Amino acid sequence: MLGEKLMKLRKKQGMSQQEVASELGVTRQTVSHWECDQGAPSLDKAVGLARLYGVSLDDLAADEVEVIVADAPPEGSRRRDAHVLRHLEGERCRICYRTPCDDVMGIIKSASMPDKVRVLSVGDGWLRVEHDLGAGLLRSKKETAVRLIDIDLIDSVLAWPPDDDDDDEEEPSASEEEAS
Repeated sequence: MLGEKLMKLRKKQGMSQQEVASELGVTRQTVSHWECDQGAPSLDKAVGLARLYGVSLDDLAADEVEVIVADAPPEGSRRRDAHVLRHLEGERCRICYRTPCDDVMGIIKSASMPDKVRVLSVGDGWLRVEHDLGAGLLRSKKETAVRLIDIDLIDSVLAWPPDDDDDDEEEPSASEEEAS
């Protein structure tokens, strides 16, 4: 899983394995081994990778963090400005983003059923969000996971009004309603 994440992050930066190797002072074969899950970077190299890719070391190492990136940057694209998204940190939102897949159903799903998430942070090129996995057949209780979403994939963001955010807050008791 780390290998796939490293490959996605490298491709997001538009770098070759040789370029990453040169930045870190290792061989291209070493980077290839990491990406094929035939080994893992040492702590100092992992810190270098996290810095190079603009993610935290926690996000790089954690299996629970999913990285969603475009397969290739769109032709003639330029980096999106994230300053407006920074105002959403800590807020619940519905985010509609394109999934990097050839599957028509995946495209329809991403356009018609955007995820409700909490924006944890916004960095250069990344939106770090927490989303509910929910209870299901394999889960006995509601769980959350983290996604790093390539800002270039985001089509729209709908801020969720705080009073409609019933996932985190309990209904006010009768005494609280009377007090207001």
